[in-house]
Amino acid sequence: MKLINKIISFSIVLTFVGNLSAQELDWEKMLIEDVENINPVYMPVVGVGVGYLNYHGDIRNNYLTPLVGNMAMKVNVHAFIDQPKHFKFNLYTLFTIPGDNGTKMTVIQRNYSDPTKNFRFQTDILAFGVNAHYDFDHFIKKKYLFRPFISAGVEFLTFSSKADLTNTNGQFYYWDDGTIRNLPQENETQASIVKPDGIYETDLRTSSLNTTGQYNQYTLSVPVDVGIEYAISNRTSIRLGYSYHFNFTDNIDNVTPKNPIYGITDNRKFDNISYTYFSLHFDLFSDPKTIRINRLLLEIEDFDYDLLGDEDGDMVRDINDKCLGTPKGVEVDTTGCPFDMDQDGVPDYLDKDQNTRSGAIVDKNGVEIPDDLVWANLNQEALPRDQVEAFISVMNNIGYGSGRRQYGEIPPKFKTLDTDGDGYISFDEVLRAIDAFFDFDNDLTTEDIYELNDFFFSQ
Repeated sequence: MKLINKIISFSIVLTFVGNLSAQELDWEKMLIEDVENINPVYMPVVGVGVGYLNYHGDIRNNYLTPLVGNMAMKVNVHAFIDQPKHFKFNLYTLFTIPGDNGTKMTVIQRNYSDPTKNFRFQTDILAFGVNAHYDFDHFIKKKYLFRPFISAGVEFLTFSSKADLTNTNGQFYYWDDGTIRNLPQENETQASIVKPDGIYETDLRTSSLNTTGQYNQYTLSVPVDVGIEYAISNRTSIRLGYSYHFNFTDNIDNVTPKNPIYGITDNRKFDNISYTYFSLHFDLFSDPKTIRINRLLLEIEDFDYDLLGDEDGDMVRDINDKCLGTPKGVEVDTTGCPFDMDQDGVPDYLDKDQNTRSGAIVDKNGVEIPDDLVWANLNQEALPRDQVEAFISVMNNIGYGSGRRQYGEIPPKFKTLDTDGDGYISFDEVLRAIDAFFDFDNDLTTEDIYELNDFFFSQ
């Protein structure tokens, strides 16, 4: 019975070592789960802006400043599209705001710079677009709060150009001398000067002024946007920007090479617009911890994003993966190791019995070894040395020990534990090795202790 007592004592020691290892794993798991919980998951950011819309075509303003124009509004949603968080993908809409008369969204009310050439029109502008937004964070010192940006994209733009050609007294006409009169220019003696009523009622596409026929009132456009952004808080930022929209149409003002109006000839290939704006952007949905981590990463100079790699594709970063090289398609836990639902030490994808009872001894296939075979081994009296080999052979023949590693001579890493040099590691020598392990007097690891246990019983 001495052997049984020693085995029980040794089992208690191994249980303590196992619990210690489990505690270490639990702490590691907690740290890993914390990292996973605050790993950036960026939600879309909503932006709302207002500014001045200006027209750049054949009919032009007398003023050239971008800070004077017609009011327009822009609403956009953006999300990050790269790991360092320098690129954003934007979806937006741009539209004009109703003018003073409240009946139209007024964009244009233009006088040609030459006073002898007088014409006015207005149009709605409605655009839907996408663009890629790039900021220069990694070029800017972290102490600076203002961040420059640039963006470019593509949009679908519509217009509905109209002119003011009538008032309460009927139609009026723009004369070459810059005056507006109630009769055509050939009636110089009878005509009198009149004032427009400011109501743009005549569709230029279908008016008598258009000689080119029907044309589409929509176009593709390429918007280019530049400006600066300032972060007010982790969730709010403001932008000051200027965008120029390169349109692929020459019909917005109805002046083309084939259709001059009142002496105004075509001098531009395309009719473009510009937008000067101020906008607010709100991160309403991201986890606050996510933003904090993002700020932290931005403060790290030359951050190596390769550290966030995932070689085996198990969705656990290599830096945190405790089981690198997991076969493709195998489900893993937060440590990157395959699941072991019955906790028998055999991962589920190799386990042929995934419902092993708690505490059961299993073989390498995860199949429980019957209790009678286990007790048959444990209840043996101490055997003479010359009978050990035959006993182990019998146990292997009936199935016990199939999950254990088989040894021949003492492994090189354990030879120093055979202090009496008899080629056999006794129980006392095992206990001394365990004591030295806890006193940090040897180089054995937890895995080595478990392997020493296997070797002791295989003797």
